[in-house]
Amino acid sequence: MELDGDAQEMFSVDRTMTFMFALPVQVVAQLLGIPKASFGDVMAWLGDYGAAAAAAATGIPALTAELLARGDHGAQALFELVMKIRRDSQQCGPLLHALANEARRVGCDDETDVVVNAIGYLVQGYVAMASLIGSTLLALARQPALRTQVVADPTLLRPLIQEVLRCDPVTNSTFRFMARDAEIAGHMVRQGEMIIVLLAAANRDPALNPDPDRFDITRADRKFLEFGAGVHACPAEKFAPLIVEVAVAHLLRRGLPFEQLESSLTYAASGHVRTPLFKR
Repeated sequence: MELDGDAQEMFSVDRTMTFMFALPVQVVAQLLGIPKASFGDVMAWLGDYGAAAAAAATGIPALTAELLARGDHGAQALFELVMKIRRDSQQCGPLLHALANEARRVGCDDETDVVVNAIGYLVQGYVAMASLIGSTLLALARQPALRTQVVADPTLLRPLIQEVLRCDPVTNSTFRFMARDAEIAGHMVRQGEMIIVLLAAANRDPALNPDPDRFDITRADRKFLEFGAGVHACPAEKFAPLIVEVAVAHLLRRGLPFEQLESSLTYAASGHVRTPLFKR
C-alpha cells in the first residue's frame, strides 16, 4: 500500500491522520479513473471546496472572499478534470462508467449531472469516510477491552463501525429548506426557511434504539440515520463503511499508537460534521 510508507516503521499520530484522509479519496479517485499524478491536486481542491462550502452554508469557518475564491477554483478544477475523464472512454473508470449507465437508465442524459455526482463521491470520501475512520479509531482507543476483542476477531469491525455511526455519527446534523409553508410539530414554518435536523439526537431516541446511550456492538436491530432513506438515500451506504473497515483493519495490523489519540484530539471547525483531527 503506497500510503503505508515503510512497512517496518511504527505508525505515528500524524501519519494516521494523513492516512485516514488520503485513503478514501484515492480509492474513489482510482475508481473514477483519475490518474495517480493528480491525487495531490485533487486532495487540495477538495479541501478548498469543502471549507468554502461549509462556510457558505453554516458560517463555520467564517466565509471570506479569499476562502470563496479558493473554493470556486477547487470546484471548477475538479469539474474540468472529471469531465475530461468522462469523455475519454479509455480513461473513464468503472465507478464513473456505472454512474453514467445508471443516469441513462433513469432518463438523465446530462453529462454535467453525472460529473457532479461523481465529484460528490470524492467530497464524501474526503470528509465523511475520513471522519468515520477517525471516530472508529477513537472508539477503539477509549475502550481497550473492545480493541482486544476486535484484534482477536476482525469480523467484529463491521458491527463496531455500525455502532459508531449510531452513537457518534459523522453527520451530527443537517439542514433542509421548506418547499412550501407547512406546520411541523405544532410550529408554522414558511417557504424557504431552514430546518436543522439533529441526526445525532435522533439516533439516541429511545423510540429508535432502546437504551440508546449504551455503546454496544452486539446491539440487535440497530437503527441510525447517517445515510438517509428513500430516493435521496446516500448511494455509498455499503461502499463507505467497507472502505472504513479496510482502513481500520490495516491500521490495527500496523500497530497504531492508540494511547496517543485522545491526547492529540481536536475536531475540525464545522457546524454539522464531526471530523476528529489528531495532531501532535
